[in-house]
Amino acid sequence: MPSRHLCSILIPHFNNPSLIQPCLQSLQGLSKNSPPYEVCIIDDGSTDESVSFLKREFPLFRVIQREENGGFIEAVETGINSTEGEILVFLNNDTWVEPDWLLHLADPLIEGKVNGACGSILMDWEGREALFRGVSVNYLGYGFEERGTLPDPDSAMIPVLCPCGGAMAISRDLYATSGGFDRDYGMIYEDLDLGWRLNLLGYDCFLIPSSRAGHRAHASLGRKSFEKKARNYLLNPLRTIFKNWDEEDHLEHIQMAVTLAQARERICLSGQQHPGGLKERLAGLFSRPASAPLVESLVVQEEAARTLASARKYLQSRRKRSTRELFDRFVPHPTRPWFYDEEQRVLLEKGGYWDLEKKLYLRGGMIGWK
Repeated sequence: MPSRHLCSILIPHFNNPSLIQPCLQSLQGLSKNSPPYEVCIIDDGSTDESVSFLKREFPLFRVIQREENGGFIEAVETGINSTEGEILVFLNNDTWVEPDWLLHLADPLIEGKVNGACGSILMDWEGREALFRGVSVNYLGYGFEERGTLPDPDSAMIPVLCPCGGAMAISRDLYATSGGFDRDYGMIYEDLDLGWRLNLLGYDCFLIPSSRAGHRAHASLGRKSFEKKARNYLLNPLRTIFKNWDEEDHLEHIQMAVTLAQARERICLSGQQHPGGLKERLAGLFSRPASAPLVESLVVQEEAARTLASARKYLQSRRKRSTRELFDRFVPHPTRPWFYDEEQRVLLEKGGYWDLEKKLYLRGGMIGWK
């Protein structure tokens, strides 16, 4: 049975113990006014001295050792199944938290002020500006983190489409009944999908300005190229809109999204792998069939297993809010272009991608191209 008001702080970790050390040191300094909590570090198959280091340097924290690396969501699920807290608190290993971080993050859930999920304000490592103070999305399911000045810690809770999975809290019961993080995502956009789903089911997500954590942005992932993370960045937005979109022309939107994902893959991956023939490849990109293995693998998988269709059917039968309602509330620029880095933006521009995306938006009656 879940322990009432106990907070289970779950921290996935893989290799490089120096990365997680500031996080754990800051947790040792949590305010005595914090609700009861346990710290559970899920070592996701580290191949270095991480486990021995953690057990030696932080003996009061629990370390669960996975045999193989399974990624963020698998590690989180291991932690959930190994703890008993009524409140699940997800925290990245490349963070540090303020002394009252947990107190302010969990209190709205414990006191019944929030019926969904709460998230922290993520700051840069020095605590000078906000790296995450909200999120938006476009018609294709790509997410945009809002950055800027830090909100006043005494200001009201901020309603959002989703909190950041790097520092958020949700009740164990709601996590289970809502479906939690979708394991097919692996990592990247799993929090956007969960937040979107919670909102559609009638729950609310808030950022708590007084709950703040410093974040060494993307340090745990490293500076991996788009190619190494393309499966997540290309396919997870497709998963998200397929499950969550509710408009009558949903299938037309999905067809458009798949077409654009295929074009993005051909330009950014095939072109990079074969730089010698890049110009020729791009010249005929949209006039002849071309392979897009990643996107096609998702299409084939869905045709065989129908997992996304099943998830969509379940959600649509229980939804309380429309997609249009959420877009009107949280998405000021639904046709906002997304690119991984400047190199990719240039590739997409030279390959004619932006013209294609704009053309499809206009043909689908979607206005507001920026």
